[in-house]
Amino acid sequence: MLAGAKGQGCVNCGAADGTVVAAHYTGLRGHLLGKGKGIKAHDLMVADLCFKCHHAFDVDYDGSSFEKKIDLSEQFLYLVARTLLRRVEQGIITVKGYEP
Repeated sequence: MLAGAKGQGCVNCGAADGTVVAAHYTGLRGHLLGKGKGIKAHDLMVADLCFKCHHAFDVDYDGSSFEKKIDLSEQFLYLVARTLLRRVEQGIITVKGYEP
């Protein structure tokens, strides 16, 4: 799943600059998705993000108001969904009975 980010464009800004990685979800619901102290969320909870977008989500989240954290968390979950759809469409994740 994590290797699926290699060679992809950023699902947030579209950059295809070679810096895209599978960035683990760090939002408000992280503890419900496997995240803990020193533990990343489940490997299915990733978004293909370039360095710039990954950094922005991490930095903006840490120093933001609660309302901003809600917004960033929801944005990140949307990007996780887009990444999961991409993985299914590319055959990296297979779903029984589904053909992209």
